[in-house]
Amino acid sequence: MAASSSTTTAATAAMSRTMAGGSALPGPPPPTPSNHHAGPSSAAAAGGTDAALSAFLHRLLLSSPAPQLRSPLAARSQASPSLPPLVSLEAPDQGALRDAADVGYFHLAGHGLPSELPSSALAELSQVDASSRRESNLRTLGFSEEEEEQDPDDGANDPTLVFDACEGGMDALPAAAEYARRMRDVGMRVVALLSGCPDAGFREEPFAEGRRKARCLVWASKVSTGDASPPAAGKAKAYPYIVALHCQWEASGQEAAPASWVMNDAGEWMAVGARDGALLVTIGDIAQVWSNGKLRKVRGMARPTSAPMDTQHGETDRLSLTVLVTLSLDNIVSPLVPLSNAAGDGEEDRDDEENGAGADGDGWRFHSFLLEDYAWRLYHQRLQFKDPLVRYRI
Repeated sequence: MAASSSTTTAATAAMSRTMAGGSALPGPPPPTPSNHHAGPSSAAAAGGTDAALSAFLHRLLLSSPAPQLRSPLAARSQASPSLPPLVSLEAPDQGALRDAADVGYFHLAGHGLPSELPSSALAELSQVDASSRRESNLRTLGFSEEEEEQDPDDGANDPTLVFDACEGGMDALPAAAEYARRMRDVGMRVVALLSGCPDAGFREEPFAEGRRKARCLVWASKVSTGDASPPAAGKAKAYPYIVALHCQWEASGQEAAPASWVMNDAGEWMAVGARDGALLVTIGDIAQVWSNGKLRKVRGMARPTSAPMDTQHGETDRLSLTVLVTLSLDNIVSPLVPLSNAAGDGEEDRDDEENGAGADGDGWRFHSFLLEDYAWRLYHQRLQFKDPLVRYRI
């Protein structure tokens, strides 16, 4: 009996020591939201913390501006108008020509175009029934109605009017015909100017001795009202040309001529400001190939930033005129001079390395191609950010 009592006493003492030093048996689970209930003081503290955090987040949202998401089109455009190089036909400056060759567009002074002629030409063309001109436009461009894709939305992006000023199709529009004739003469003088530029020109007269015959196209497009953003990619059709001439003071009585959008050779929209009495000249893809890559080009044509709103009659369509100096579609387009015979090879080689292009062993940067194939692809591809000449580069 005494032994049993001592044994019980020893077990009890051992259990007490175990409990004092940490039980080997599993203890109760830690408190959780389901089985833990805070007292009044802890609940009040938690409520105060939550309220402070909520107030902090509220102030943060109010003070931080919402993130502005930029579309790829807006990210690749310069909205602030800038002035391009100024070249004068009366006193050409080689430095200004070199600057123009580096950007692909420039202002032209000394052209002799009467200031009232553009508005008179537009007044006549605005009276033409554009809805009946689609088939005629296609024929003028060298295409046919049967070859066109049957896209119900395709006609909305077509040029409104296209005339060939060299074929007498504007006899019923005397002011527009005079405008086209004068602009053609100016364009041919610009081509001759680029031909004689020793650093970045063609190094020969492309129309000398009847080698080629120039075409002059009058291209009229609708201008959107009140929208100053760049034209949407794929919404503006293009056509190959040597140089294009665009009059930025087209509307008579304008207080300030609107800026124009130009897509440069890198695929970026640039806002080009206007100069009093100066024409905006853009260098085209044919000129770039002729110069063997020495000249930068503009993709497509210059387009006004917007049309002014007519507050009395609401929105009205307005036309914008561009005169293209180009070639007939049966021409083969190829460089006129290799790099080995041109100046400034080192600088252009560096530019080509940046653009992923080069030259073959004979100094040619472009393959020859039939203009008809290229014109068809360019017209139906629409104005995109991809260089349309990339497939012809060496």
